[in-house]
Formats: sequence, structure tokens, C-alpha cells
Amino acid sequence: MDGEAERTAPERPAAPASGRRWLWLLRHAKAVSEAPKGGGDRERPLAPRGRRDAAALGKALAAGSGPFGTGRAERPELVVCSPALRARQTAELLLESGRTPLPLEFATDLYAADVDTALAVVRGLGDGTSSVLVVGHNPTMFDLALELVADEPDEPGAGRAEVTARAFPTCALAALYFPVDSWREVDLGTGELRGLYTPPY
Repeated sequence: MDGEAERTAPERPAAPASGRRWLWLLRHAKAVSEAPKGGGDRERPLAPRGRRDAAALGKALAAGSGPFGTGRAERPELVVCSPALRARQTAELLLESGRTPLPLEFATDLYAADVDTALAVVRGLGDGTSSVLVVGHNPTMFDLALELVADEPDEPGAGRAEVTARAFPTCALAALYFPVDSWREVDLGTGELRGLYTPPY
């Protein structure tokens, strides 16, 4: 993570996990179009629909249902989030609504990030955690999902064509699998798309 990242308890697990990494890419939920008077883009809060979508996704996470009930993916152990208000509210609502006690960290580089910057954040994750949910912005979340999946996936409907066809609306969530021992090994074109989900959850 970049040096300016913030952390909230609980701490990450210390024991390393090997042979697999699960990356959940979440575009923040729908925000209002304008910031409050005197605020900038970073201060735009969620719209009512965005709050509903984030809360519903949090309940699905806690219950192991919806995108988290497929049996094909490990649920997140850590949430890493852009510091922009709309992303922060998405992450906090997700955790609060499901009463899910996951660590929540804020990576300043995720705001206004390009694909290379977002990938650097992923590669900087600690290897004691094997499944991480990243909350960010478009076009980066869409582009990162698109670039991470393999050109020729082993399973039909699990590659770049699927990402392109579905696009990435607000509160969209992609689950990607990497058969690697370390986050440092995650690279473009090496992931397997195991799910792409959009509201309602």
C-alpha cells in the first residue's frame, strides 16, 4: 500500500496464504452529481439509490448470498478503498449494513488512479490476506477488470468479452481469481473472471 494509507482495526491476518489470490473490484455506488456548496469532486456523497445498493451488497456479503454465495470465490478478508466520500460511504455502508467486521483501509492513490496506479496498489497488498475487495472509481475499475482477465479464458464467458458486454455501472462488482502465491505476481492478462455482478443485489 502507499505510505499515506489509513487503517482501521482489526489488523490483517499475519499468516501467509499461498497458491491463490481473489480480487474483488467494486465501483462505488451511485453518487449525487454535484458536491455540497464549497466542496469538490472528492466530497460528492452517495445518492439514495447508491446507499440502498451499497447496503444491499453488504447484506449479501454477510449472508454469503448473491455474488458471495456462488461457492466459486472466497469472500473478502479486507476492504481497500479510495478516500473520496462516495467510495468511503460505499465501503462503510457495505460493512455496517452486514455487520461484517472486516478491516477497512484507505489508499490515497485509488482516487483519480489509472490502471497502472491501481495495479500498483493491488501489488502492494500484504500476502497474509488472500481475498481483498477494492472500492474505486470508473473508468479505472472497469479498465482494470478488463485488463486483468486473460484474453483466452479456460471457461466460456469468463474473459474480456464478458466484461465489455456487461460494462461497469455504479456498484458493479467483479470477482477475479489469480493462481499465484503473492499479490506481487498479479499481472495484466493473467486473471480468471469468476463473476461480474450489478445491482439490484
